[in-house]
Amino acid sequence: MRAADLPSFHDMRRRARSLLADARDELNSDWRPGTGPTDGQAEHWHNARRLIAQAKNELDRAAG
Repeated sequence: MRAADLPSFHDMRRRARSLLADARDELNSDWRPGTGPTDGQAEHWHNARRLIAQAKNELDRAAG
């Protein structure tokens, strides 16, 4: 691949942030009744959402 075909850091950062937003939206979706997470799964689900927010904040800081 030619260097000119590679994305810039800004492009990669913006794309990564968009993917994180998609993941956050998916995790915020409703689920079918009776199929919710167990207590252990819910703890990890909350941690994942917290870490996604943290990752988005770090990517924002990297833009500056």
